[in-house]
Amino acid sequence: MQHRLFRYIAKKFWGPFLFALGVFAALVVLGDTFEKLKTLSNGYSTLGSVLKYSLLTFPSWLTTIVPVACLLAAISVISEMVTNGEWTACVAGGFAPRQLFKPIVLCIILVAVISLAVQEFIVPPLNRKATLLYYTKIKPDKNFNLNAESDVAIKLSGNEMLYAKWVDLGKGVMRDVSIDTYNDVWDIASQIVAQRMVWDEKQNAWIFKTGMRRTFPNENEVLDEKFDSAVAPVNLSPDQMSVSRTEGKLLSVRELGKRIKFFKQTGLASYVAETQRQAKLSTPFVTLIMCLLGMPFAISVRRKSKILNILASMVIAFTFWWLISMITSMGENGYINPFLAGWGPVLIFGAVVFFEFKWLKL
Repeated sequence: MQHRLFRYIAKKFWGPFLFALGVFAALVVLGDTFEKLKTLSNGYSTLGSVLKYSLLTFPSWLTTIVPVACLLAAISVISEMVTNGEWTACVAGGFAPRQLFKPIVLCIILVAVISLAVQEFIVPPLNRKATLLYYTKIKPDKNFNLNAESDVAIKLSGNEMLYAKWVDLGKGVMRDVSIDTYNDVWDIASQIVAQRMVWDEKQNAWIFKTGMRRTFPNENEVLDEKFDSAVAPVNLSPDQMSVSRTEGKLLSVRELGKRIKFFKQTGLASYVAETQRQAKLSTPFVTLIMCLLGMPFAISVRRKSKILNILASMVIAFTFWWLISMITSMGENGYINPFLAGWGPVLIFGAVVFFEFKWLKL
């Protein structure tokens, strides 16, 4: 009897969930598509490229909408059971409210895990393709290169800095490169400048092309030694480096981990990337806690009201998102610890859910 009831409740979850997911996703995607249609007048964009862009960004919008769809579905299922008298009958039959919540929670966890997998393995490559399409077909930018960055500074060791005017790690090339070595009081002691620095896979090393070694015996003297080719004192391969300023939404948790490792190796600040990584990892818990926060609300609704359910879902979701956005921003700006920034909303609303269930005796 118990298993049959749980399957019945779980089955009721998927209808409202898919409906809410479809409606919200359609509204968001249509709004974004209509916004991009304004570019048709620039002489470059075409209807086909705009529609392709919308298709590529659709999974990203889908994962964004999932928490709201789960919340609305959970509230709808409980509200409908209360209205039809099923909830009262189940409680009278000896089932505790938290037992009736269990199949809904399991459905939410399944959706959250699938959403995390999509966010990790599908969304980042599609978002990069969408970005590339946008800056090449929809709103062309001649200087755009997804794999390249300009004006890059890398700390190689305690007293060595690498500066490059232009870096493309995908091709293993840096241009207008300078490696400066400083003494104990941070006066420049020596310098290597080169037109290019390229990665040689056979030698497993970075190679300077057309440059000079410059030393400073004293304040008034500079000695230059030109060279055509020389091995660079850089121990990191292109795969180990991460100089891109690509937005976190274009990166997976694994790619953010690579960026963080590189930043720590080179002494650069990693709190932005760490905050983004922790925010992505906490997403399934955010979805679950958001739903647990709103589910007790549905028990108090004694008559079926889809509009009321939608309003309740939106208020809870936007309050949650506002807090997440605020705390994440604080983490990315270095005001609070990245782990606290990523998991803070989970801890705060987790405590609220705990006391809510305890107060309502659920």
